[in-house]
Amino acid sequence: MAKGLKSSHKKFKKESKDTLYKGIDTRKVKKLAPRSSYLEQLSCSLNLPADVIAGAPIVTATGRNEICLENYKSIIEYNQDLVKVQAKSCKICIEGKELNILYFTEDEMKIRGYIKAIYYL
Repeated sequence: MAKGLKSSHKKFKKESKDTLYKGIDTRKVKKLAPRSSYLEQLSCSLNLPADVIAGAPIVTATGRNEICLENYKSIIEYNQDLVKVQAKSCKICIEGKELNILYFTEDEMKIRGYIKAIYYL
């Protein structure tokens, strides 16, 4: 700032605090809940599992060596270190070593190997 000029921001903030922020508690910060899809809300209101109505993927890990994946659409990428699968609502990426798809059907697959990580993209 140039010499002789003062910022009036602090003064303005102090004077307008009573009117500008009236009725709003500025100390509390509300966290937004993650948005859920219409089908997820519907399944919750009907007390049905999300996988039944929304077709949500079901990932069942047995230790670090086996994964059963249900409700997927297609295999995007597959090699010894990575299996990437397209589900209805997201992509699922499984990283590891010596990964092998034991079997896959229209909606279920079993992956075996040393599993390092499971990502939802």
